[in-house]
Amino acid sequence: MAMKILLTNDDGVEALGLTVLAHKLKEVGEIYVAAPCQEQSGVGHGLTVHMPLRAKELSWPDIAEKVWAVSGTPADCVKLAIEMLMPCRPDLVVSGINHGPNLGTDIIYSGTVAGAMEGYLNGVTSIAISVTGTHRRQKSGNFPLAARVAADYCQKLYDAQLPGRMLLNINVPGSRDDQVKGIVNAPMGWRWYTDAYDHRIDPMGRDYYWLQGQLEDADNGQHTDVAMSNAGFITVTPLQFNLTDREALRKLDEGELF
Repeated sequence: MAMKILLTNDDGVEALGLTVLAHKLKEVGEIYVAAPCQEQSGVGHGLTVHMPLRAKELSWPDIAEKVWAVSGTPADCVKLAIEMLMPCRPDLVVSGINHGPNLGTDIIYSGTVAGAMEGYLNGVTSIAISVTGTHRRQKSGNFPLAARVAADYCQKLYDAQLPGRMLLNINVPGSRDDQVKGIVNAPMGWRWYTDAYDHRIDPMGRDYYWLQGQLEDADNGQHTDVAMSNAGFITVTPLQFNLTDREALRKLDEGELF
């Protein structure tokens, strides 16, 4: 029986990365797609609670069993698909291929990672996959390689019959295969943006602010996902929901802080 794979993303149901991913993953399983009807980049793990969700069924002949454009976030899409839309429980959730990196602290804001995390929270082994050699709305990332990597990991995870609640965050650098030096497993690094907002004036003379920022990621350990991606490696980082700072917890318990 073929594995059943639920796809989502945060770039929207019409995004290039999602289409490339679906075409490749259909070679290894039955494909179901539940993706936002419009771009949801940067929404993190938000859920829609103050308005109804709508799921419009689309047709992708010869690619997917079912496709839904959902009026919500990536987490909404996965939660709704697992609990209401799909005829059966998925074996895997794959979120992507994201247009741009999700490295280090990017994952806190990432709708792509949140889609995979929602699968993880529902007990389904999940993958978030992104291309780093791209800028928003520029199709320069290596989407075909990222799709092949995703398919390979889907097959490995399915064959291993792993229990649920595993999440892999994968980032693929470069625009061509020959720019990639290999695959490494790496912990999260640090990635931050300075001068985050640009102050502008609209035609009516009113202030407004546009989120942009200058990337600063030089202060990273040698083997973090950020450092290894910058060096040209595909990075694979297992993630979990538990953000507890255990060392601080120990110090609180032992009265070392105050």
